[in-house]
This record gives sequence, C-alpha cells and structure tokens, in this order.
Amino acid sequence: MEEVTCSVKPLPRGAQVGPYTILRQVPGGIGGMAIVYQARMGNKSAIVALKVAHAGLGSFLKDEIAFLKALKLNHPHIIKVLPTPLGGGSSDYVVKDPETGSWYFAMEYMAGGSLDDWLQHRKHLALSQAVDVVCQVGAALDAAHRAGIVHMDVKPSNILFRDRPKRGRRHAVLTDFGIARPQGRTASGQTTLTVEYASPEQARLVSGDEFITVGPSSDLYSLAVILYEMVSGHLPFQAQSDMAMMHQIVYESPPLPVPLGPPELNPIMQRALAKEPEARYPSAGALVAALETLPKEAYKGQMHPLLSLGLGILIGLGLGAPAGHYLIPPLTETPAPIVRTVVVTDVVTATPTPTPEGVATHTPVITPTPATVEPTRKPTSTPVPATDTPTPRPWPTSTPVSAPSG
Repeated sequence: MEEVTCSVKPLPRGAQVGPYTILRQVPGGIGGMAIVYQARMGNKSAIVALKVAHAGLGSFLKDEIAFLKALKLNHPHIIKVLPTPLGGGSSDYVVKDPETGSWYFAMEYMAGGSLDDWLQHRKHLALSQAVDVVCQVGAALDAAHRAGIVHMDVKPSNILFRDRPKRGRRHAVLTDFGIARPQGRTASGQTTLTVEYASPEQARLVSGDEFITVGPSSDLYSLAVILYEMVSGHLPFQAQSDMAMMHQIVYESPPLPVPLGPPELNPIMQRALAKEPEARYPSAGALVAALETLPKEAYKGQMHPLLSLGLGILIGLGLGAPAGHYLIPPLTETPAPIVRTVVVTDVVTATPTPTPEGVATHTPVITPTPATVEPTRKPTSTPVPATDTPTPRPWPTSTPVSAPSG
C-alpha cells in the first residue's frame, strides 16, 4: 500500500503565496492535509485565513466537489470562502501558486478561535452556552444537508467563533469541508477521521466489518457528542486504543444521564446518540427544535462553571479537602483516552456499485496505524504512560496518522 507523506514545515512570516503575504500561522492550524495562516493582500487589506495544502496533497483542495458546493451556501454559520484575484479581472477559489507549486484558498478570518480552544480553558460549559453553540452549528448542518452535503468531520476544532465568546454573545461558524462528500457520491481517495467524534456507521466503516453508508445523520451524532462533552466536561466514550474506542461507539450505550446535565436533556441525548441512523432525529433542524423546547427549569438547575469552581475552592479550603472535591466530581476513574486519527483508503472499482439515494457510500480498505500515539487528555486517577512524542494540545486534533509502507 502506498505511503502518504506530508510536508508540514510552516511558512515563515513574510512569505508570499500568490497575492497573499503570510502574517503568522493560526494557532492549532496544522491539519492532516494543510496549514492555515493569517495573511493579507497589501498592507491595508483585511486579514484572511489562508489554507495551504501540504506538498502532494493539493488534490484535496482542488478536487473536493462537496467543498466547492459549500461555497455557494450563503449561511451566517458556515465559513465563507473568498475568491483570489488572478489578474486581468479574473479570480478563482482554489489556486496553485506558480512560484511554490502549493495549492491554497482564502477564507474569512475568525478572530474568536475555536470551540476546541474554549474547552481547553473551561472544565465544562453552562447548558445555555452549550445549547446556543449546538443550535447555531445545527442550523449550518441543516443548510449543508439540504444542499446535498455531508460534512463528515464535525468536531470542536472545526467550530470557530467570529469574536471571543462572551456572555450572551457567541457567533459560531462551521468550517473545514475538506473531507465532505455530496450525498449519493461514492467517495474515493483518502480521508481522515477523529475517532472520538465518529458516528457508529463511520466507526464500522473504518473497522472494515461491512459495506455501509454514511449520510447526514452521521453529522448529527457527532454534534450530539460535542453537546455531551460541553455539558459534562468529558466525552461519552473513553478508551486506550482506536479499536477499543470504535467498539464502544458501535456496541456500547452512551452513559446517561449526562453528568452535570438536567434530566430534561437525557431523552434528547438518547435519541441523538442512537446507534442506528434511522433512530436519530430526521434532520439537524429537528434536533435544534428539540433543544429549543427545553423548559426554563432545565437551565435554572445548572450552576455556572466558574461559580461552581469558585465555591468548590472555598469549600475545599475551609474543609481542608482538595479544591472543588464536593462540587465538581472527577471526570473519570479510568485512564485518560488517547485520541487517534484513523486513515481510511477507499477503493474505486471499474464497475460502479449502486448507491442508495441520499447517502454517501464508502468501501474501505483498512490502513494500520503506527504503534506510537499521543495522549491528548490530562491524566486522571491512573496516569497514562508518557510517549516520546510531545503533546502540543490537550484536545483532539485532525492530524492524520500516516499508514506504514508495505
């Protein structure tokens, strides 16, 4: 099997990519297929987010029909891709730099960082904050699904904010349609998958157990996992290997009720996290509508995370107990999970396979992952043995694991 190699050396400040001048790398902007930079044309133009593909991976930008279709979606909660001027009055969205040979495109710059960043600084979010974010992203997914696009990579690092989240002011934007697929199209090539936010059908696909279809309901499951994490402070499933994690996602029931969540949230989560796609909400709009029906009592019963932490510290100091022991329970008594990104190589045969209408179909070939992985959660009661690879962030990323040659 052919090994996939990527050049991930960031461009220096002042480097030129087409008409854009690199200002700096966006924090956390290194992905499995590209690096995102702050850049601008000239000294007075607006700052943009410039996504530059790794060497040899330009096809992921220029050939993504689903992504190009997403450009036509004019939705307040979907990232806007900007045309790049080519001279002579012409422009294009995905461009190859003639000097470096790099493929790139420009997007509007989101100054507020990502949900991933926000979760790094908080143990969990207030229910009102979590529901607000999910409803906005759900509206974006609903628009994408109605346009025939399955995102397939819904996770906190792909949810950005226009400005720093403040009380009563959060504008979430769904980004990175890089591995999105049009519904009804047989996928080809190589994609990445962050296992923690994968749906059961995606996990079964990666495991190679059967021929399976992945449709819009997969995105809803991933969004429900994010909601669970925002409310409780941890993921619904935790394991020490990608295969163990995928087994839990496919066969084990999510732990309900949601820790720190109100009882009214549990039936919504139970349906949204159903194993079978048909048992989940029929659309992202239906999930949003269910969350909007939560009674006021559901929000009154939850203490704000900062207030909970402050009271926990005061009680801990007064009783000589560890700060927060009585108000903030430990996330888990098991070792911290290891986030792995699985590489899936799909096979396209000469004879097309009939595809059910309305879903994206994959035929997987399993690519083994290297033995060395990176723990991305802080140790809990049982420390995770350190690896030789430094861990730059404590939360899942989308960096793929390259397949061993052979």
